[in-house]
Amino acid sequence: MNKKDQTNSYSPLGVGGFSNSPFRGLGGILLLLLLFGLNNAVQAKSEVRGVWVPDPQYTDVMKSYKNVVDFVTTLDTLNFNSVFVVSYALNKTLYPSKVLLKNTNYPSIDSTSLLTPFMKTYNEPRKSPSGDPVRDLISEAHKRNIKVFFWFEFGFMADIKLATPQNNPILAKHPEWLGIGNDGKPANYNNHDYYFNSYNPKVQKFLLDLITEAIKKYPDVDGIQGDDRLPASCINSGYDKKTVKSYQKAHKGQSPPQNFKDSAWMRWRLDILNNFGKTLYNKVKATQPNVMVSFAPNPYPWCKDNLMQEWPQWVSSGICDLLAVQCYRRDSVAYANTVKAAQANIHLPAGKKMTFAPGVLLMVSGQISDAKEVKKQLLTNRILNSDGEILFYNEGLRSPEVRKIIKEVYTEKVKFPKIKN
Repeated sequence: MNKKDQTNSYSPLGVGGFSNSPFRGLGGILLLLLLFGLNNAVQAKSEVRGVWVPDPQYTDVMKSYKNVVDFVTTLDTLNFNSVFVVSYALNKTLYPSKVLLKNTNYPSIDSTSLLTPFMKTYNEPRKSPSGDPVRDLISEAHKRNIKVFFWFEFGFMADIKLATPQNNPILAKHPEWLGIGNDGKPANYNNHDYYFNSYNPKVQKFLLDLITEAIKKYPDVDGIQGDDRLPASCINSGYDKKTVKSYQKAHKGQSPPQNFKDSAWMRWRLDILNNFGKTLYNKVKATQPNVMVSFAPNPYPWCKDNLMQEWPQWVSSGICDLLAVQCYRRDSVAYANTVKAAQANIHLPAGKKMTFAPGVLLMVSGQISDAKEVKKQLLTNRILNSDGEILFYNEGLRSPEVRKIIKEVYTEKVKFPKIKN
């Protein structure tokens, strides 16, 4: 999930009124907010009230035991019931990882963890009962009936900058894992996000191993989450030798078209990523049946046309327990349009229950969203009968104005929705 301002990059719907809704325009939104006044609002029996916690360069939550306890206490006070903590970013995990050590040039297992630089002072000024920040987060959260999800932010992405064997610890061990575009150069989205080869079975196995390692290490974690990079790949990818050879084998020697938007070529690659999603879901359930599988993609069809994410197919295949489309918009009308468009693409298989909790933009690039707009978007979710929301990201909760509107909407505790497998 990019820390940059996504409201411009990810705006396939634009702003404007509800074109197919009885609640058209801003006036309709304001009227509904009055009709659904907080004093008269009916509290849901269960809904998602979550917040994302990014890697340590953006937040201090995991840098000391006191910070962990204080953060979870804040969530409890504000009646949140779930936290989505980054567990894989910057080619490191939140905890020491044998899988990463095996697949990188890191000199030691401690080198694989995002939190290693903070461990010497982790027990100051308050001593941890476990000495493990991740264990402490899960334990403290569970004491307060707060769910914990491992958020695998980087997914198939190698780096936000050009990734090479010289500057990327994974490519240093596996240079052949680099994704290649139709121009013969490293595959990337917008010259910013550079990808591994998402179609390579060995790259896919690496991600599966990384995820299963995490839920084996912390078997009481409540869920895992893929981002707009898992499963995903930039649309110009797939021109590496291995993928080309695989395509040729399936197409009587014919090479992929140079036009990366060719519909048949897109379909072939989308099917690979969709199948990976199924494999991921089945692998998680086989490892820990009670662990929920969540995805947080961008709005559709933008996500398909840019990052090869066909999440309506994941939903209709029954491989998603919690869908958190990143409906990041600056105003409530555009936000409502985006949520409605997402809901229109949700078609569940018979007997499958899924929770839909869209992502709400709370803070980006150091700027906290306008609290009044956030409040309107939280109310919009209830008007449109979504199952709650997840806020991006936790540092925005430092704002007194934001805490005030959270308390006004989350007036009492509610349970996290039960997932039916």
